[in-house]
Amino acid sequence: MNKFTSLILLILLGLGSAFAQEPAPEPLTLQQCIAIALENNSTLRVAHKSMEIAGTNVTTATAAWLPQINSSFNTGRYIQGARVDIADVPTGIDPVTGRTIYTQQEIYQEQTERNNHSARISLNQNIFDFGQTLYSIKSAKANKQASAQTMENTRQMVIYNVKDAYYNLLKAIKLEQVYQEAVRLAEEEVQRAQTMMEIGISSQSEVFQARVTLGSSRSTLINQQNTVDAARADLNNALGRNPDIPVSVREDESQPIFPAITFADAANEAIKNNAALKAYEYQSRASLFNLKMAQMRYAPSIGGSISYGRSNEDLSRVFSSNLDQDFSATLGVGIDLNIFNGLSDKAGVQRAKLNYQIDEENLAEQKRLLTAQVKQYFLQLEAYKDFIEINQQNIEAARENLRLQQEKRRVGSGTELEVTQAQVELTRAQANLVNAEYEAKIARARLETAMGAAEAGL
Repeated sequence: MNKFTSLILLILLGLGSAFAQEPAPEPLTLQQCIAIALENNSTLRVAHKSMEIAGTNVTTATAAWLPQINSSFNTGRYIQGARVDIADVPTGIDPVTGRTIYTQQEIYQEQTERNNHSARISLNQNIFDFGQTLYSIKSAKANKQASAQTMENTRQMVIYNVKDAYYNLLKAIKLEQVYQEAVRLAEEEVQRAQTMMEIGISSQSEVFQARVTLGSSRSTLINQQNTVDAARADLNNALGRNPDIPVSVREDESQPIFPAITFADAANEAIKNNAALKAYEYQSRASLFNLKMAQMRYAPSIGGSISYGRSNEDLSRVFSSNLDQDFSATLGVGIDLNIFNGLSDKAGVQRAKLNYQIDEENLAEQKRLLTAQVKQYFLQLEAYKDFIEINQQNIEAARENLRLQQEKRRVGSGTELEVTQAQVELTRAQANLVNAEYEAKIARARLETAMGAAEAGL
């Protein structure tokens, strides 16, 4: 093979490997992740459709206030077969009374046929029903508002799920870096122990001990690398994407971990803005209107109606412009009062009252639970603030301890076991700090969601 052919093969191999490698994904910020999730999330789309359905119920309820206009058009042919009828037929005049004398006779009629055409239009209008329609409309509007708040709560939860997955991925990556550093230190200890044994300063057991520590560190790193892959899949799921899509994230360090807000203010904001709580409030309001509507069924309803119809054997006369001919019309006002319907109205009022009481209890319970959740998130944040401070101090102490143990070993007054233990303590302190920082960010995200500020932040 000449040099030219070898060069061509190398170029082709290089091009093949370049095309085989997928470009690294652009790192996503938290806001970019949220935007992707809000666009892709199917649960949010379903909630929006449910809100639109609730809007149609408002239209249906409002229709009771509007006139109901109906029309009918019929055309056909009337056929009556031959028959014999018994009828009273006039046969003379009573000379005394002067009245017509009738006698029953059989009358034969041959088959008759004729066209039959008709057209009718009618209008019915609810004039007054003592608030039944009004409360029906108010109930439908309250249910629509409850549905809108349910959709907003779904939106808030989508954002929280993205934050949770986003911070868990960042935490997993940072822990992977911590364990990579632990593996690097363990590898250095193996090399050092091997070198010291070769020059006769240390024993084979110290080499084995260093290799055991390295193996343990590598196992921890492998497990953490799997955790990173799982965290990437979880983030893709939260974004509404295929779990296998490559995803990379970058963190915005400008936002502080701990919010500058008191518990009392946070609880008040949660009661005021939490979408799930608002949904309960509107549901309770709808139940109250349903109760009032059920109570109004005892009252009468007043309505009016107008109808105009035309019928004739001649189709042209039915649809002629002479509206004052070949017609019939009705105009009236009526009162509908249900006197007794088997206690159905009474049962309806009792049912509506119980549903209202249930919704009021659920609303009160939701307020208590929401306040307790805000308190829990505040306590978590306070605890994580202490954990972060403690572990920052622990890291400094662990680094200094590791340096001292390495120095003691160098001058012959320390052991490999003490150095290994110092390395383990440093790794543990670093991992604890990473866990505390990101768990605090997740707790903040929970607090923001409870306060109805998942997207805006605190």
